[in-house]
Amino acid sequence: MSKILIYLSHLVLNSLCRYKCAIFLCSAGAQCQEHEVFVAHGSVAVLPCIDETSAVLKTVWRREKSGLEFRPVRDPPRANCPVPNFGKADYSLHIAEATIEDGGKYICEVEGKIRMAKVINLRVVRASFSPAVVVEGLITEATCHVSPGTQSVQMNWKRNGKLTRTTSLSNVSEKDGGDWTCQVAYNGGVVEATTSLQVKGIVTPQDNSSVVYAAVGSSVSLPCIFTDGLIPYTVMWNRTSTTSYSPLPLPASFHESAGPSASATIQRVEDGDEGMYTCSGMMKGLNGESNKVQRRMELVVARVLRSSSSGGDGPVTLTCHLSNSSQITSYEWLRVNYGPNDTQTVTSVQRTKSFRIQELNEKDAGELVCRYYGKHGVLGNATYELHVMGSVNSSSGNKTSMVMGLGFFFLAIFVVLFQMYRNYRRKKMILLYPAMETIVHQAATEREQRERSRPKMAEACVGDPKPVCV
Repeated sequence: MSKILIYLSHLVLNSLCRYKCAIFLCSAGAQCQEHEVFVAHGSVAVLPCIDETSAVLKTVWRREKSGLEFRPVRDPPRANCPVPNFGKADYSLHIAEATIEDGGKYICEVEGKIRMAKVINLRVVRASFSPAVVVEGLITEATCHVSPGTQSVQMNWKRNGKLTRTTSLSNVSEKDGGDWTCQVAYNGGVVEATTSLQVKGIVTPQDNSSVVYAAVGSSVSLPCIFTDGLIPYTVMWNRTSTTSYSPLPLPASFHESAGPSASATIQRVEDGDEGMYTCSGMMKGLNGESNKVQRRMELVVARVLRSSSSGGDGPVTLTCHLSNSSQITSYEWLRVNYGPNDTQTVTSVQRTKSFRIQELNEKDAGELVCRYYGKHGVLGNATYELHVMGSVNSSSGNKTSMVMGLGFFFLAIFVVLFQMYRNYRRKKMILLYPAMETIVHQAATEREQRERSRPKMAEACVGDPKPVCV
């Protein structure tokens, strides 16, 4: 019966870790092959060692009569020959988490019917940045290292999945952060090693091309979010003109936050608040270096302008006006109607920058919205409340009539109540003096009789003009 012995040894030669996986079978003859294996730094390296000449294998490790077994020892054991594969004549060496020091020449020997030896050159590919964590505006460089080196390869770099030829960054920006991949092509295939570049600075916005849109009377937030490493109390905001870049004062309702999220808020946007806003702060790197980082963003103010004839009875034109309309591709006018329970119904009126109404009437009154679009969709809205004079006068007239009607009603009620009170007082006084009641009653009766007799005396005077009547 054949005796199989497997052992794994670790030899250091020329600063390279050299593993030797040897399998000895009792046989005659020899055969030697040489292969190359490329592997990325940190991945699993498999060095193939397959015996095509052996048909049956029985013993896969050495065990003595005492029960003592001999196996490779390493803490942690990164290199091993998987035992279950021995039955398939596969004695490949697996190296977990291969490092750049693991590169070098490996020899696999098999002795059976014929003696076989395989020489395998393991080349480890490692991608790295120096430094790997960098502050915006500083310098870093990407390196792709193959160990041991060889000239028979072709290297390419990919940044976030896209090919790039730039490996030396003299002015690092937030957009440069992410995964960078070194792609090494050789005769046997392609190996990719990936590394990450971490950029410290302002995460949002990532560059100076940000534009924020806001309507007059609304509130707006200007984003400025830092990564870790921000030096406290160094954040500053300033405002400049978009054309001359001359300094301008911040709006009266401008308020900035503290901490890594140094975003600012304008509580109420006014006409004239447009301009270029700059957020800046000092960042500190891992090695103690510091640098000033900043972001510029433009605030575009939108409003609806109304133009009409001097008399006010002619056509009315509403125009959607923006302080900078260079990125606007289209406009749309919407009418908003409110129903019960605060429900809204939005109806599209037309798609133009200006909305012209030939003759105003009560149905035109209400809320109109100008919506403006860019290349990627809606950018913002500007609302205008349209008032019609006729509807205002009608409603005010109705309110005046209602107030006057209620006034007359309460006045009549007061008169009736006052008369009832007087009658009540008079009856109360009469009951206290019964004799006076007779006198008052008699006087009232005589007064009524005199009133009735006056018309008859007037008629008699007209028919008989005698001096007696005078």
